[in-house]
Amino acid sequence: MPKELGTNDAVSKTLRTLLMLTAHDSLRVTDLARELGVAVSTAHRLLHIMGLHGFVEQEEGSRRYRLGPAALNIGRRPAGRELAPTAHPHLVRLSADLGETVNLLVLDGSEAVFLDGVESRQLVRVATRTGARIPAYESAGGKALLAQLPFAAVRSMYAGGLIRATRYTLPDLDGLKRDLALTRERGYALNLGEHVAEIRAIGIAVRGTQGAPVAALTAAGPSSRWERERLVALLPKLRETADAIERDLREDTDH
Repeated sequence: MPKELGTNDAVSKTLRTLLMLTAHDSLRVTDLARELGVAVSTAHRLLHIMGLHGFVEQEEGSRRYRLGPAALNIGRRPAGRELAPTAHPHLVRLSADLGETVNLLVLDGSEAVFLDGVESRQLVRVATRTGARIPAYESAGGKALLAQLPFAAVRSMYAGGLIRATRYTLPDLDGLKRDLALTRERGYALNLGEHVAEIRAIGIAVRGTQGAPVAALTAAGPSSRWERERLVALLPKLRETADAIERDLREDTDH
C-alpha cells in the first residue's frame, strides 16, 4: 500500500520529483504517485506545494505537470559576474541610442536587484542604482520577471500584502495580479512612478539559453519627458538589445 508523505522524507521526494520531471519532460499525478510509492492525493499535494513556489506547473488543457520557471532557472541562470559583463556593452549602446538611463535587473526572491546600468548624459536624468534592491512589484524590470511566474508563487512572496512607496504603487495583490496578466499579454511592463513618483520606466525579460527569463532590461527617465506613448515607442530598441544579449549568452555557453 502506498505510504503517505511524512516530514522525514518530504525533501527527498521533492528532489526525486524534480529529477523525474527533468528526465520525462512531464508526468501525470498517477505516474508520480506510482514512482514515489505514495497515494495519489499525496502526490497531488506535493505538486501543489511545488507549484506555489514555481517549481512545477500544469500544462494548459492537460493533467500533466512539467518543470516550472523556478526549477528551470536552477543551475541555468548565468551568475551575475557572467551576465553583467556579457550585457554591459549592449547597455552602453542602448543608453546612447535612447539618451536615457538603462538597467539590467535580476529577481532575487521578492526583490528586484539592479545588476548593472548605464546612466544618461542628459542634464535631468535618472541615476543608475547598481547593487540596489527594491520590491520587485515597484519596478518595470521586476514586474517583467514576476509575470513569468505562476501567480500563486508571486502571492506567496508577498503574503503580508504590498507596501506602497508612492501613491502610484500597486495597492494590493489583486492589482498586482491584473498588472502581471497585462504584462504577459503585451510583453512588457511599465513603472509609472511606482517606486519614485517622478520616475517612469519600461522593462522586458531577457531569456537565457534554455528559454527561461534570467534578467530584465529597462529604460528609465524622468516623468517630465516620459509619457506612456514614448515609453512604448522604445520597445523595438529594447527588444533588439535583449535579442543581442540573448545571442551572446548562447555563444558564451557554446564556448
